[in-house]
Amino acid sequence: MYVLGLDVGGTSSRALLIDADGRRAGYGVAGGGNPAAHGNAVAVANIGLALRQALHGIDPGLVAGAVIGMAGAGALDRLVFDPMWASAGLRVRPRLTGDLGIAFAAGTAEPRGTVLIAGTGAIAARIEDGEPVLIADGLGWLLGDQGSGFWLGRQAARAAAHALSRGEAGGTLTRLVVDALLEDEPLPRGGGPGGTAAEARIDELGGRAAEATEEMRAPAIKLVVRAQSRPPLELARLAPLVSRAAAEGDPVALEIASTAARLLCETVAEVRPAGEASPIVLAGSVLTGEGPVGPAVRERLGTATVLAGDGAGAAAWLAGREAFGWDPATAARLHARIVSGD
Repeated sequence: MYVLGLDVGGTSSRALLIDADGRRAGYGVAGGGNPAAHGNAVAVANIGLALRQALHGIDPGLVAGAVIGMAGAGALDRLVFDPMWASAGLRVRPRLTGDLGIAFAAGTAEPRGTVLIAGTGAIAARIEDGEPVLIADGLGWLLGDQGSGFWLGRQAARAAAHALSRGEAGGTLTRLVVDALLEDEPLPRGGGPGGTAAEARIDELGGRAAEATEEMRAPAIKLVVRAQSRPPLELARLAPLVSRAAAEGDPVALEIASTAARLLCETVAEVRPAGEASPIVLAGSVLTGEGPVGPAVRERLGTATVLAGDGAGAAAWLAGREAFGWDPATAARLHARIVSGD
C-alpha cells in the first residue's frame, strides 16, 4: 500500500508517493497549481501532471491515503478537481489542507511550534497539533508580506529609482536593477570632485538646470515605467539581486537585507510567546536559499530554528501517519527520511 503527498504552490506542484516504510515509490513535478494564481483549469492540469508522474508504474488502487497542501485550499473547484483525481484511478479521497501546516511538518515531527514562510510573500503562524491557531501577515503584496521576496524586489527597484532620480549611477544594486529592467540604458555619468553627475551636466549645458534635470531623471522615469508595466509580483524576481549586491558589500543592499530580517522576526513575534522553546520552522526561498536574509533571521531568532525540507514529503508523511497508523516513535524516525528526500 502507498500514500500520496502533494505540495501545491504558485510556482510548482510536487507529488510524492511513499510506501508504509517511508520509502519513495514515485515523484512528480509540474507547473504551479494554485487556482488563485493560474485559474482552476490550469491549476488542475498541472496538479494532474505531477500526480501522473508520481504514480507512473504503480496501481493507483493501492493508494490508501493522500494529503494535499495548498495556500487557499478552499479555492480549488472540486467540480474540476474531482474528475481529474478519479481519472487517475484514485479511489481514496484526498485531505486538503493549507500550506502552513505542511511547511511546519516539513521541518519537524513535533506537533506544536511556529512556522515562518518567506517566498514571494511572507506569513507566520503558531502551530498546535499540526494546525495553525494564530497567523500574522500573509496580507499580500499591497498591504503586507513584509520582508518577502516581493518586498525585497520592490525595495531594490525603489533604491535604484531614487539613485537615478538624483542623477547618480548608484552602487552594485542599482547597476544590477538597471541591467534587469533597462538592459542597455546608460547610467548617469559621474561628476567632478565633490560634485554630482547632475552638476557636471549643468556645466556642460551652460547652466541650463531645467534641461539637465529632465535629462538626468530620464533613466529613473524609464525604470519606473518599465517596473510598473509588469504585474506587480514580478518585482520578486529582483530579490536575488539584493543578495548578489550584499555579497559584494553594497551598503544599500545590506541595509535592505537587514531590514527584511527584522521585519520577518517581528512577524514571528506576533504569534510566538516570549520564551517559547518549541521549534521555529523556516520555509520559502528567502529563508532557505542563498542570501543574507536567512542567516540574519536565524541569528535573531536563536537556536530553535530549523529549515523546512520537502513540502511534498511533509504531506506524504502526514498521509502516512493517518493511513498506516504509525506510532509516535515510528513517525518520528521516518520523518527525517521522508522530508529530506532520502
